[in-house]
Amino acid sequence: MLNAQLAFGAHRDDARHDVERAARLQRDGHGGEAERLLREVLARQPRDAAAAALLGRMLLAGERAAEAATLLDRFVRATFRVSGDLLLLRAQALLAAGRIEAAVPAFHEAVAACPRSGTAQLGLAVALGQHGQHEAAALAARSAIAKGTDNPGARFVLARALFDGGDIDEAEAQFRHVLRLCPTHVPAHTNLAELVWMRSGDAAAAAAEIDAALRVAPGHAMLRIAKARLLESAGEHERGYSALAAGLALAPDQPDLHLAAAQLAIGFDAQRALAHVERAQRSAPDRTDVVAAQADTLLALGRARDVVDVTGELLRRDPCDGHALALRMSAWRLLGDERYRTSCDYALVRASMLDTPPGWADLGAYLHDLAAALHRRHVLRAHPVRQTLRHGTQVSIEPARATEPAIRAFARALEGPVRRYLEGIGYGADPLRRRNTGACRVADMWSVRLRSRGHHVSHFHGRGWLSSACYIELPPGMGERDGAGWLAFGECGVPTPTPLPADYVLKPEPGLLVLFPSWLWHGTRPFHGNGTRLTIAFDLVPA
Repeated sequence: MLNAQLAFGAHRDDARHDVERAARLQRDGHGGEAERLLREVLARQPRDAAAAALLGRMLLAGERAAEAATLLDRFVRATFRVSGDLLLLRAQALLAAGRIEAAVPAFHEAVAACPRSGTAQLGLAVALGQHGQHEAAALAARSAIAKGTDNPGARFVLARALFDGGDIDEAEAQFRHVLRLCPTHVPAHTNLAELVWMRSGDAAAAAAEIDAALRVAPGHAMLRIAKARLLESAGEHERGYSALAAGLALAPDQPDLHLAAAQLAIGFDAQRALAHVERAQRSAPDRTDVVAAQADTLLALGRARDVVDVTGELLRRDPCDGHALALRMSAWRLLGDERYRTSCDYALVRASMLDTPPGWADLGAYLHDLAAALHRRHVLRAHPVRQTLRHGTQVSIEPARATEPAIRAFARALEGPVRRYLEGIGYGADPLRRRNTGACRVADMWSVRLRSRGHHVSHFHGRGWLSSACYIELPPGMGERDGAGWLAFGECGVPTPTPLPADYVLKPEPGLLVLFPSWLWHGTRPFHGNGTRLTIAFDLVPA
C-alpha cells in the first residue's frame, strides 16, 4: 500500500514537471513539442487537470476549437470534481467550436461554480444570444456588467441581445454607450449605423457616428469600409467608393480597402474594380475573398474564359463554394457553353404548397394568422445593410423560440414539402444531389415585407445548399398580367457587357413554397400599388 502511494506521488510529480516544461516550450515557440508532451502526460494521468487546461488553451489559441472542445468536454465528463476555471474553459471551447446546444448548459455549470465571475456570466450571454434566447442573453449580460465586467465588449453583447430581441430603443442606447467607452469599436459602429438606417432610411443620420470617429481616426480602414457598405445599401455607390478612396490615399496598400473598393466599383467601372483587386492580390494573394472578387470583376469585363479558370481554382479549394458555382454558370452562359444548361437545372426548382399545421382548419386560416404575427414584427422602415431587398424590411425569425403560435407552427408546415423535395431529387454527382443525405437543418430564416416598388436584386446564397421563398401574403392581383412581383431565376447579379437576363420565372401565390439550389441567381421583379408582399425565406444545409 505504501509503495503504491509513493509511486502515485512520483507520477504526480513527474506530470507536474512535464506540464511546467510544456508551458516553457510553448512560451519559447515550440508548440508542437509542448502538445506532444501534454498528450503523453494525459495518456499516463488522464485526470491531470493542469495538463488538460494547458492543452485546451493551446488548441484554442491555435484555432483548433473543435479539438479543444472535444478534449475538455471528455475530461469534464470523466472527472468527478473539476474546478470552476476548467468548467469555464470547457464552455468557452464549446462556444468557439460552434457547439451552441452544448455550450449553453456548460456555461450554466461554469456560472454555478463561479457565481462571482463576470467572465462566465458574459460567456453565458453570448451563448444564449447565439442560441436565439435573446431576452435571457440580455439578462445574463446585465448580470455580467453588475459583477464588474463592464467594458465595451460586455456592453456590445447586451446591445446585440436587445437588438435581436426587438428592444430597439434600448439597443440603440447601449450601442451608443459602447462608443462612448471605445469610439472606434467597429461592431458597435456597424450595428448602430444599420439600426439608425433601418429606423429612418436616412443614410446621413446613420453614418453620423462613423463620420465623427473618422474625423479623429481618418486612417481607420474598417470604419471606412463600414461607412461604404452603408452608403452602398442606400444606393449611393459612388459616395461609398469616395469614402474608400480617401482611406486608400492614406494607406495605398491596405488590401481590405482595395477589396471593398473593387466590390463597389464593379457596378460603374469594372476596369477600375479589377485594378483594386490586383492591388489587393499583391498583399493577400491567397485570400479566398480576393480570388472571388477577381472572378466577379473578370465576369463584369466579359472575360468569361478567365472566370472559368478562376472559379475552377475556388472550387478546388472548396467544392461547395456557392459563389464560384454561380459565377461559373454565368461564364458558361456568356460563352454559349452547353454546360450552362446542364448545371443550371431548373428541374431542381420545385414549388409546392405548405402543409396545414395542426391547430388550423385549413391553409388559408393558418396563413392569415401567420401574416398577422409577422406584420407585428416588421416595425422598422428600411432594409438591412448589405441585403438584397429594396423598399422593404427584413427580420430574423426562429420558429422554435417564437412566442406566436403561428410562427412556432411554421416548422411543422415545412416538414412535408422539404421531405418530399429531398426524396424527389434523389442522389447524384452534381453539387446539390451529392450532398443529399435525406435530412437537413435550417441554417438561417427570415421574413421580408416589401411595399410598392419593392423587389430583390438578383443574388445567390453562397453559404447555403438549398434556399427558398415562401409566400405568406400578396397584394390583390399582383402580377396577373405583367409578371410584377414574380420570382425570376438566371439574371446575373454582376453587370456584364452582354446582359444575362432571367430565363426562368415563377408566379407567387399565398402558401406556395419554392425550393432551389442556393447558388442559382434569383431575384424578384418590382411591383407597384397598394398592399405588401410578405414572405419567409430560409437556407437549408445537409444534416
